Amino acid sequence: MHSPRTTLLTAAAAGAAALLLTGCATPPAGLAGVTVAEDGTPLGILLMCHDHLDGATLSPADAPADASPATGVWWHDGPVTGFTSWPLIRTSGVPEAERWTPKTETTRLEKGRSYRLAGWTEDGSWSAVPVRFTPEDLARLKPGEVRHTLGGETRVSLLDDFRDRACDEATGAKQEH
Repeated sequence: MHSPRTTLLTAAAAGAAALLLTGCATPPAGLAGVTVAEDGTPLGILLMCHDHLDGATLSPADAPADASPATGVWWHDGPVTGFTSWPLIRTSGVPEAERWTPKTETTRLEKGRSYRLAGWTEDGSWSAVPVRFTPEDLARLKPGEVRHTLGGETRVSLLDDFRDRACDEATGAKQEH
């Protein structure tokens, strides 16, 4: 029987190998997701399984990741560890997220356009598994639901389930009930 650490290291190595084969060299240390606030404002989410991230980028999903014009770029005041969220769109009624500083941000998302939210480190050592979504996908979410990608599959989970189980599911670790 493998220890959780061995399972995590094996999954990280497998993930890194898969990313290298697909042309992306930054291994995932967490997951990116989207949800909506009570007033419908889209929120970005990062859940770290290990290590840290420094920021996040929202880009059109149809453009190459390394050349896409960013719709939004945010820096975090200190390393992102654990769980964090922030508004993806700046509106007058939404307060700024604690510890997040926008470098660029938008006031709207285009209907019918697909977007990609990803997390990153300044030195390129770690990333978050990105999530793709459209404004229409966001409109179907209820507050407390998270859209994210796990195992190459787009999922919608309850926020508490996402926080409690996504890292274990991403690494293939057995869940304790």
